[in-house]
Amino acid sequence: MISSATLIKKLKLQSELLAKSFNLPKRFGYDLLATSIYQHLDFDQLCDSITESDFALSFPSLTEYQKLKYLLICEVEDQELIDDLHNEIENMALRLEELVIINISKIHTISNIYKLFGLENESKYIIDAEHIELDWQTCFDSVQDQQVVLGSDLLINEIPFRLIATKVQFDEYTVDNFKHSLNTSLAQIDDPSLKSRQEKLQINEYLDWLVDSCNCFTNFESNNPDQHPVFFKINNLNYFVYGFPLAPHMTISNNDNCTNINIQIKDTSEKQTFILNINQERLVLDCMFLGKTCEGDSFFTPKNQWVKDTVLTHHDACGFPIVFNNTYYLLIIRPFSHIDFLENTL
Repeated sequence: MISSATLIKKLKLQSELLAKSFNLPKRFGYDLLATSIYQHLDFDQLCDSITESDFALSFPSLTEYQKLKYLLICEVEDQELIDDLHNEIENMALRLEELVIINISKIHTISNIYKLFGLENESKYIIDAEHIELDWQTCFDSVQDQQVVLGSDLLINEIPFRLIATKVQFDEYTVDNFKHSLNTSLAQIDDPSLKSRQEKLQINEYLDWLVDSCNCFTNFESNNPDQHPVFFKINNLNYFVYGFPLAPHMTISNNDNCTNINIQIKDTSEKQTFILNINQERLVLDCMFLGKTCEGDSFFTPKNQWVKDTVLTHHDACGFPIVFNNTYYLLIIRPFSHIDFLENTL
């Protein structure tokens, strides 16, 4: 059984970590933790609240107090506590910003608060989706390699997404090598039928879409290997995967067996990057803020417009923004790069 003394020691460690996270003198962390995170007058009052209630005797006695319950995260197995923290953490960040000048983004402020509670994956915006079983289906009938382009559907926050995976094979990251790989792998069988000729037009359209999408989101020519896209493995073969919300008139395949991934999108104007761990592979969900619904039409920066004009031009894609928390967003899925992990960790 955890003691009150142990919980107070944990508070002191959290205070020191909070001060270090925001480059503040150690002594400032104590009252800052008490007021912004646990909503007490000061650190002494916070410690008194724990001691007087004799929390060592009963965990439930602590969870009755909404301001203190998050202290039990990583001390007891209670997913509900973590779910509640997801909903409260933006208020914690807001209280911090009101009390001290913070020279980092709101996203990194929230990341630092997650670290206080020992939630490393959440602090790096890593979403554990290992339970997802993707049902990959072939996309073209007339290609020599039926596995060259595959599609699969999944749900994110109950919104249907479509993933498109393209097999690639090259040794050196260059645009020319990438295009050569595509032209080789998407070769059609020798079939003069009308259906094959019609699909040739679809393949050419798909190639243009894929190259444009890669130009928007990848940096093949970078000398930094951390910026290169990481292959997504399907049946131990290399693929690039892009994804988008499905157009409303489209129906999701295998809907009855499609598992939902729940992602806590924060109320901030900054771009949010979530790393999805799926079957020991990684993809990235980019969530790009466009504006509040109450302010009228969404606003497109040049970068956001580029996204809309590339990935979201696929004929299966939803062509208008998605709304969360009364806010317009563009949502796309793209290949993971190691720089995504590094930037989410800083």
